[in-house]
Amino acid sequence: MNTTIKRLAGKLIPAVAALTHQTAAAVPVPLATTHTSTSFNHMMVTTSITAVAIVCVLLLYQFWRFYQRAQRREADIRQQLWRQANYDYLTQLPNRYLLQKCLEEAIIDCQQSQQQLGLLLIDLDGFKDVNDIAGHAVGDRLLQNAALRIQSCARSGNTTAKLGGDEFVVVIPKLRDIQVLHEIGAKIVNTIRSPFYIEDNQYFVTASIGIAVFPDHSKSGEELMMFADQALYAAKRAGKNQYQFFTQTMQREIRDRISLTHDLRSAVANGELHLVYQPIYRLSDLCLIKAEALIRWQHPTRGAIPPDVFIPLAEESGVIIEIGKWIFDEVLHDLSAIDLLRLQGTQISLNISPVQFAHPQHLMAFIKRLQRSNIPCERFCFEITEGLLLEPSKVTQDTLKNVKHAGIKLSIDDFGTGYSALGYLKKYQIDYVKIDKSFIKNLEVDNYDFILCRSIIQMAHELNIKLIAEGVENARQESILKVINCDFIQGFLHGRPTMFSSLLEQVYQQTAHQRVHSLMNNETKH
Repeated sequence: MNTTIKRLAGKLIPAVAALTHQTAAAVPVPLATTHTSTSFNHMMVTTSITAVAIVCVLLLYQFWRFYQRAQRREADIRQQLWRQANYDYLTQLPNRYLLQKCLEEAIIDCQQSQQQLGLLLIDLDGFKDVNDIAGHAVGDRLLQNAALRIQSCARSGNTTAKLGGDEFVVVIPKLRDIQVLHEIGAKIVNTIRSPFYIEDNQYFVTASIGIAVFPDHSKSGEELMMFADQALYAAKRAGKNQYQFFTQTMQREIRDRISLTHDLRSAVANGELHLVYQPIYRLSDLCLIKAEALIRWQHPTRGAIPPDVFIPLAEESGVIIEIGKWIFDEVLHDLSAIDLLRLQGTQISLNISPVQFAHPQHLMAFIKRLQRSNIPCERFCFEITEGLLLEPSKVTQDTLKNVKHAGIKLSIDDFGTGYSALGYLKKYQIDYVKIDKSFIKNLEVDNYDFILCRSIIQMAHELNIKLIAEGVENARQESILKVINCDFIQGFLHGRPTMFSSLLEQVYQQTAHQRVHSLMNNETKH
């Protein structure tokens, strides 16, 4: 634009000069004229030249003004493009690109002054729930308010940036004392957990923070971000709503998790997984009524990996979908290899991950396979977590309806450790509730766990839901559960996880005992 205007102006000025010269030359001067005629002609020429000059000056002025406006407009556009490339549009904080430049410059300054630098990586716990329940408009307002709160906790001269989503970064250069990082971390945690007031409603989130220090942990900005992210992950695993400093132990744990996840991806193909079945007994007569299918992993070099270690890895990585499909195949293989009458109506419980409900194609394929076989869907129970029912997606709701419509039972696992929302139990027609073993472990008459278990059982019975107590390991726990009318028990007291053949043997012995007992009763009557 500027080049075009300059080119036009360069052509216009010589044209004006030429026009003026031609105007003057175009007026003839006769050889014999009176003095009056000469004066008049001279005046006309002068007037014409002046008029042309004024018009040209006005045109040049207008061109100059247009040129100035174009320059300002170009400068504004450049500034706008630069800001869009370097700042988050929602919070107006520096984005990831500008943060990288600022962090590199701050590290160079700290190297020269031989001072430390702190990097805080902040993630908002529970933001997704607010976004999903209240909508993106409220979520955006919350992010804006959170950005202001975080900025207010940082000192002047620090850089506060937004990485994307609900993640923020604070860079604190030229530290003289690490204690400053503790103070700022605690201040951010405290200010974020205060309620956010948006459109006459209160919303709550918390902050998990990972902290890395230059040069103690690394001299590279990229590595500082990576280490802060590892510390953030540790803060979330420790319960959220807190800050954690990076340690070398965290790095070893992260590497171990990555290695274990990599091995887990090939565990199915390598035949390293197997199933065991743990019996569930009716408490009134200790009759084996149900059995829970449990997965086990025998690592080729590390040995047995506990489920509470590898199941979270499988869910985080998405491998749980492949593992779930393998479990379905194994259970059907076990059941297809026997006469179902030998199980005497024993129900098989399968643990289903929320990830599987989010991608339910394998669940539905399993149900279709059951419907095509001679295995009734009523012989199966899906164990799910409480969190799945809090704010289920449309896909999850539809899948739950299809599962119930097929006749498969539903059970809530580890009840009492999450939301414990009994209203959802009735809404989604839950058949069983499993009281978490943490409440059974210290169960004594009239202690807190006793009162809690009794309340859960009473309320669930009002909703026509059966109760299963997990982790029953001694006779005292069993007797107390009888007193408060628990329906079923599961635990090492009567049945440890076992291979399918052993489960069949238990069912067979139970059936034989029942027959003998029935015959003896008949003989006594006669």
